[in-house]
Formats: sequence, structure tokens, C-alpha cells
Amino acid sequence: MERSTVGSILRSTQAWCAQLCEKQTLTHGIAYYSERFAALPEANQFREVVIDSATALPEALAEAEEWFRSKALTCHRWAPAEGLASDEFNAFLSRNGFRKRVHSIMALANWPDIERATVVRVLHARAMRAALRATFVEAESPNSSAQRALAADACEERLNDPQFDMFVATVDGKSAGRCALFQVGDIARVMDLSVLAPFADRGVDAALVSHVLSLAKRLAMRNICVQVDESSEREPVWFERFGFRADGTIEEFDRVRE
Repeated sequence: MERSTVGSILRSTQAWCAQLCEKQTLTHGIAYYSERFAALPEANQFREVVIDSATALPEALAEAEEWFRSKALTCHRWAPAEGLASDEFNAFLSRNGFRKRVHSIMALANWPDIERATVVRVLHARAMRAALRATFVEAESPNSSAQRALAADACEERLNDPQFDMFVATVDGKSAGRCALFQVGDIARVMDLSVLAPFADRGVDAALVSHVLSLAKRLAMRNICVQVDESSEREPVWFERFGFRADGTIEEFDRVRE
């Protein structure tokens, strides 16, 4: 049976979590957790949550909160299982310190013909670790410098996975952006496209996406997808230009930071 694009994203997310986390099955879902990356939402979350009735939500929350607390950790995110209606999730979790985020799921509809800027150089991050870290440290972000450094540590940890190929773009020898291709079976997921503000109009996004899609094509990957935040003004436009089309949504709930 052919897998939906949303299903492909969810399957790849499980593998993505497993790169950094251990997991524990609870009554209503799976707890992914990491003491090393305790402050990262992606590393401490409750996923594949299944609730058979609204009355089970308080029970699920209490169990998840207690379980993470027993590990001296905080559950930063909830992710319902595929196809589970989220109206009850939204109302309940909003009252309990979480905020809904909607992600647009996009599938590659046509191989794009991308004109690459000659000033942009794209290299594998395994050989460009300092340049990779610079794309986190120098990024414009509401996160603290410590949080950005921890995210850089997590990205470097992921480089140990041979199915994860992160690339760094440079312009005039300076770090300009990053983008990855993550392979999970027949799924090729484009991830973490980020361009530093000073290079926003230098063709860095096109160079990075062209590079990862060329890799996917060489690998004969049949299922190429990406997840973008619907609140972003830039990401959906970027990927539409590169041949992707919207093919569903995913809702997650992030703990509101105090």
C-alpha cells in the first residue's frame, strides 16, 4: 500500500528522534527522551499519542508529566498519532501550557531546473563542522545563545548517521546556510533549510536545495518530502519554487516557555 506524504513525514520523524533519543512506550503514546539534550523540544517529547476519548486526556497528561519528571526532564512537545482529531487536544493542551503549531507537508511534484549562483559553494558538513556551527550561532533567532549552541551540538551528533547528509553553503568563505537530506527507506526528506540573513538574496537557498535534490535523484529516491512551519512566510514559498506541492498538514503542541 502506498504511503501518504504525511505518513512518510511521521515515519521519518520517528527515525529522526531515534538519532538523539531513547524511547519508552507509555499507555497513550511514546516518550522520546534525552538527558544530554534536555532543553531541546525535539529530544524530549510525547509522540504517537492516541486518546480514545476526551476523558482520557487528563490521565495521559498526568502519566507523561510524571514519567518525564521521574527522569528529571520536561516534556516539551506532544504529537498526536496520524489522523487523530485534534480539537480536543487543542482545547485541553492550551489550558495546560501548550501551544498548537501547524506544519504544512509538501511532496516533490516535479524535478526543478534550478539555476545555481556561482558565488555559492556547497560542501558536506562532516568536512565543515566549524562552518556548520556558525549557521546556528550567527542565526537570527529568539532562542538564547546556549540553546543555539545545544542545537548545533545535536546537529553534529546526527552527522554520525550515514543516512543523514547535512550540507553547508559558503559565500566568499563565510558560512551562509545549511540544508540536509535524511533517508529513511524509500523516503528522502529535505530538512533544516536555513539561510543566514546577510545572504538571503544571494541564491543560497537555491544552491542548497539543488544540491540535496541532486543527491536524492542520484539515489533514485521515489518519495521526496519536506515539512515546513505554516507560520513561516518564507519556507512554503521557497519549496513551491523548487517543485514541491502541499499535501497535508501535521499538528503538534509545544510547551509554552516561561
